[in-house]
Amino acid sequence: MTGKRPAWVSRQTAVDVALAASTTVLDLLLFSTVSTDWSGNADAWRVIAIGAVAFAALLVRRRYPVAVFAVVWACAVLAAPLGGMDFTPTATTCVALFTVALHASSRVAVVALLACAVPALTSSLLEARSRTQDEATVALYATMAFNLLLYGCVWAGGRWARLSRQHAEDLEFRRRVAAQEAVAVERTRIARELHDIVAHSVTVMVLQAAGARRVLDSDPVRVGQALRHIEEAGEQAMGELRRMLTALRLSHDDEDLESGGVNGLPQPGLADLDQLVGAISAAGVRVHTRVEGEPRRLAASVDLAAYRVVQEALTNVTKHVGPGAAVDVRLGWADGELTVEVTDDGRGRRPERTFSTDHGLAGLRERLAIVGGRLEANPLPAGGFRVVAVFPVSGPVASEAVGERR
Repeated sequence: MTGKRPAWVSRQTAVDVALAASTTVLDLLLFSTVSTDWSGNADAWRVIAIGAVAFAALLVRRRYPVAVFAVVWACAVLAAPLGGMDFTPTATTCVALFTVALHASSRVAVVALLACAVPALTSSLLEARSRTQDEATVALYATMAFNLLLYGCVWAGGRWARLSRQHAEDLEFRRRVAAQEAVAVERTRIARELHDIVAHSVTVMVLQAAGARRVLDSDPVRVGQALRHIEEAGEQAMGELRRMLTALRLSHDDEDLESGGVNGLPQPGLADLDQLVGAISAAGVRVHTRVEGEPRRLAASVDLAAYRVVQEALTNVTKHVGPGAAVDVRLGWADGELTVEVTDDGRGRRPERTFSTDHGLAGLRERLAIVGGRLEANPLPAGGFRVVAVFPVSGPVASEAVGERR
């Protein structure tokens, strides 16, 4: 026995039952004479039966809002004539009206609001009948005004809730579309960059093969070195091609790639961090970089992705924290992986507030997924923000390690 609740016993069902029961009891106690005229006669039981019908109808109000309103409206109009005693269901009518205003179209909702004038008039006439002749007119108009105001406020609340829900759904849809577009743009950009990397590798292979052919008979050692370089460049090109195909799988067509053109500009990497840090420091952000472990040679796409992580993180600091912020950039080299961590203290002179959609982070996650890495970005409890990216490393130790830079 697992003790699990049946599928139909949900939180929403419990709320509907509680709301229907509470409003029905409220109608019987406040808007009928059952509690004062109770004597076990047939009139009292008829009133209770009418309340039970309204209760049962409210249980399915979410699924059939218009039909439920029609049933509850009929109960409110016919309660006094059929019940044999004063009974004007009001609370259940308000719930049914709110549900129609929330779920139905504008035309149906307006018709429901106008229909509530009938139970409002019935209630007013019953109230006037119970007063003296001098008080009847005042009671009639006062009760009518109260009922109309009550139903009008309930209806307005339902329409406002409907508009708010539609607005929230529209914003969520736009956010998803914008995020998808950002990912598609990033994929196209990645594919273009990887295309340049592959073109460079193929160019190296062609040059090495040409050089080896020229010294094929005179210098076998150079031929062996050239063949080794061709093998390494070919393996790298195959890896980059796989990543480029992954990036292109769900991206839009790119005219530059179709034309086969290469922009000819070298792609940045971790070796270009000094230039990036210098540009950010010129904007008034204090950046401290440090390297832990022995740097290793990275695939060109991984090197580019690591650079983009630092670039995006530092750009976000300048946009959302501003001058005066302190940023720590850490490159942690370990067996099989590189960790890039960018942390800011959040204490800069904040620029004019800007709206952030996190599309830059979405693009970074897409880029890291293509190269086999992962990304985490979270605010810090004491203030500031931390971006941590982990990349796979399979190359040998670099011949020249980059020391601590400031």
